[in-house]
This record gives sequence, structure tokens and C-alpha cells, in this order.
Amino acid sequence: MKYSSRFWLYTPLAAFALLIVGIMVHWWFAAAAFEKRLAAIKGREAAPGITLNWTAVTVAGFPFRLDADFTGFSAGGAAAHGPFEWRSPRLAIHALTYGKAQDVFEAAGVQSLKWTDATAGIHEIRFLPGSLRGSVTRDGDGLARLDLDIAQASVEGGVSAARFQFHLRRNAEAKTLDLMLRADDVKGLGDHKPLVEVYASLDRLEVLAPLLAGKAAWPTTITAWREQGGAAKLTQITAPGLAADSLLSPLY
Repeated sequence: MKYSSRFWLYTPLAAFALLIVGIMVHWWFAAAAFEKRLAAIKGREAAPGITLNWTAVTVAGFPFRLDADFTGFSAGGAAAHGPFEWRSPRLAIHALTYGKAQDVFEAAGVQSLKWTDATAGIHEIRFLPGSLRGSVTRDGDGLARLDLDIAQASVEGGVSAARFQFHLRRNAEAKTLDLMLRADDVKGLGDHKPLVEVYASLDRLEVLAPLLAGKAAWPTTITAWREQGGAAKLTQITAPGLAADSLLSPLY
């Protein structure tokens, strides 16, 4: 066999082998850096005023993803009007090692959520979802979008919803932070409510930007936002029999 023939035979194989090795090395470096970041934030502030903790975590997903599977996960700290805490027995986070900066998460088991409303009232619910999935999209300015979708959620006390959704989007064109909450087929709150839907927009996006970038605490940012004339505009409401403006107000 001539040298030129061997060259054209082996070069594609060598290139493919180098590509595979490169993917493997990239994933191992990415996984090592990810595990290091997790170790650094465990039980500490992952963002100003927000602490994450867990009892155990395993990292997998080779070769194109990073998958973190947590047990005994909790997130808590200072929200807009007081403390909040979310606890989940199982939480999985999936991120691509290439391309779009987006994390997809899913939780299982009985979820516990505690929060403080705008009147300093403390609320706590425990619910069991049929499924709980969400995603977080980031860019150079921090959080760009948050989506949460819960199917067949049953709250202790007899309240249930066939589906619950929450969406948050940074709207750079309108310079607003857009929020949306929707619950379908809600039972256990008096009359049967086939649809509860609220849309709101928070202006003065530039004041909220440090919070979205993970550089400022939630209560500090909201206080500054209000002091600088920030306001929320309810753009669409479909919530018969409920005080719709109170559904999203714990966030601001």
C-alpha cells in the first residue's frame, strides 16, 4: 500500500479518535470544576442571602451533560419580605457541557415550601407532585428565564391542581421583569376553579439587574426597587374569587 493511501485511510480514524479524547478530557475537566463548585457552596451562600444544602450528591452525565443527583436538598434564605425555604428529598439538575447555558431540574417526593408574604405572614405547605420540572436559562447578564411546571400537585389539606406553572422572563426590550402564574383545575379552595392565571410586569429592570446577576440580595434589591419608584403592573388576570394581586406579591 502506498504511503498516500495509508494517509487517507488513517487520518480520518486518527481525527475521530482525537475528537473522542477531546470530548472525554473536556467532560472530566468540566465535571471536576462542577464538583469543586458544589463543594464550595454546600451549606454556604450560593448567591447573596441564598443558601443551598444537601445530604449527598452524585455527578454523572458523560459525555455531553453534567447531571447532579441530590438527596436531602434544601434552598433557603432571605426573600422579598422575609425568610423562605424549599426542601426536596430528591432533586436532579442537568446541564449541557456545550452550547446554551441552561439548567434543567426535576424534583421528586413530598416537597416542603415555606415563605413570607407582603404582610409578614408566614406560610408553609407540603405537596406531592405527580412531576415537578423546571429550567433556568442564563446569559451574560445572569438569569434570563425561569420556568417551573408541576403536574398533579396535591397539597396537605385537600387542595389540588391538575397543573401549576410559573414563568419569569427578563424582558430587555420592554425593560421589565415579566411574571406569569397559572393553575389548572384547582380544587379545595371553595368553588372549583378551572383556571387561575395572573400576568404581571415589574418595571425598573435596571434596579433588579444585580439580583438577576446573583450580585445582590433579594430583600435589599426589592427595597431599592421600591425606593426608586419600582411598581408592578398586572397585565392579565383570570382568577375568579381570589385576590389575584396577592398571588405574585410575595416575590416583590
